[in-house]
Amino acid sequence: MRRVAGSLALVLLLAGGSCKSRKPRQEILVDDNESAVRGRVAANDASVASQLVRGFYEVESGAWRWTMPRFAIRFEVPVGARQKGAVLRTDLVLPEVIFRSTGPVALEVSAAGQQLGAQTMSAAGNHTLQWSIPAGALITETITLDFRLDKSVPPGAVDPRELGLIFLRAGLSRP
Repeated sequence: MRRVAGSLALVLLLAGGSCKSRKPRQEILVDDNESAVRGRVAANDASVASQLVRGFYEVESGAWRWTMPRFAIRFEVPVGARQKGAVLRTDLVLPEVIFRSTGPVALEVSAAGQQLGAQTMSAAGNHTLQWSIPAGALITETITLDFRLDKSVPPGAVDPRELGLIFLRAGLSRP
């Protein structure tokens, strides 16, 4: 048994030595966080889940996610948007069960501390909201947009989570 182990060690040592004669590989360093960022994010797309920076719960029914009262999404800045600005479009749902508890809900968006405005959802149901983002806020390759609800449902007997809206998708595009 010792001979087999010794022979195996010798073979591995010799094989390892032959690898050294090859040219060393050139390492290419890629920041995975930046390279994977896209301009559009869907709640159920695992390939962009890392762009949902904070304030999101797990995917439900394979299609959507609950948000917390504060959440953030990182987007790739579209080509040309640094000169002309961009438009943020979001598809959200204010469920009847939330609306009954909160009434109308305002959603405010900001980027790097700059307020981009608030929009109010005055009825339960599906909502497509959009905001203009000025070119001055789009100075890097990516941008993190912060969202804040003025009202949410606190943890309770029905659900132990603090619930805001149902997030479906969002995208950043040129105007």
